[in-house]
Amino acid sequence: MNQNELQQLFPEAKITTAPSLGPAYFTLPFQSRWVHIPEHTLNGREKALLKQLLLNEDQTSEIPQNPWAQFLLGHKTDIPSGLAQTQLLQFSLSYREEDAGSFDQALWLDAFSQTLPLVRDCFFLNSKSGVFILDSPEPYCIDDELAAVLDILDDDFSLRTTLYLGQRWSVDARLPLLFEEERKIFAASRTIAKGNKITTLAAIALPYFISDSGSQNPVLQALQTTIGSSDGTDELITAMWRNQGNLSKAAADLYLHRNTLQYRIDRFFDATGLSLKNMDDLALAYLAITAVAGIPNN
Repeated sequence: MNQNELQQLFPEAKITTAPSLGPAYFTLPFQSRWVHIPEHTLNGREKALLKQLLLNEDQTSEIPQNPWAQFLLGHKTDIPSGLAQTQLLQFSLSYREEDAGSFDQALWLDAFSQTLPLVRDCFFLNSKSGVFILDSPEPYCIDDELAAVLDILDDDFSLRTTLYLGQRWSVDARLPLLFEEERKIFAASRTIAKGNKITTLAAIALPYFISDSGSQNPVLQALQTTIGSSDGTDELITAMWRNQGNLSKAAADLYLHRNTLQYRIDRFFDATGLSLKNMDDLALAYLAITAVAGIPNN
């Protein structure tokens, strides 16, 4: 569906580079931008159709048959066995159209999987994008070594790869919804963090969620639940945020020894995958607790 067709069908639609215009609009990614349609003009059936058309616009005609693809895409409710938690590593490929016929998807998936032993499964969503399911019993962070390998693979296959490393989520009935939201976030990241080959939720969280509808987002709500599962985390995050990550000053505010604060930060990382010593991670954690509390971010 092109822009003219979309606006003929939905004349109230607004197409912008902003990922949200607030809760009064139904929003989906559209051609590296965002389409916003007033909620009151749409019924449930129209929303489902738009999701099918826009989120899967370039989807291959044959739906991947492996259990993870069927589950994450919402075609089956059977939860794949073997993993209690996972991180979803999404990818988007850019290559010249004249190279499309010679690009071997299976070969590229195998080559990339060899660089990352955490890969449990993988599949293409369409001709240029897909997802790796990571078996990560501990939060995984993309390091410089993997980034260097990615550059080598891009040279070998004459393409450019963009990655989005999602949060570590429990493998349960909620995961397909979180995956759909992370797909939207990944689409936003290619506008918000344009030029970055690798991005994470923490890296783009503030510009993405700083909208009126942010606190209603399933990804942010799930993160709020994870953070809220440990006592004293609000005070810990707030102290670190107000002191811009300075451990000595935050420890003084909390009347803690610096080593005790470090221990609590390490435990928080083990529970959430967010490092409060990293400013992107700290900002995401602070956004989550302020959104759930309904207080201003200052």
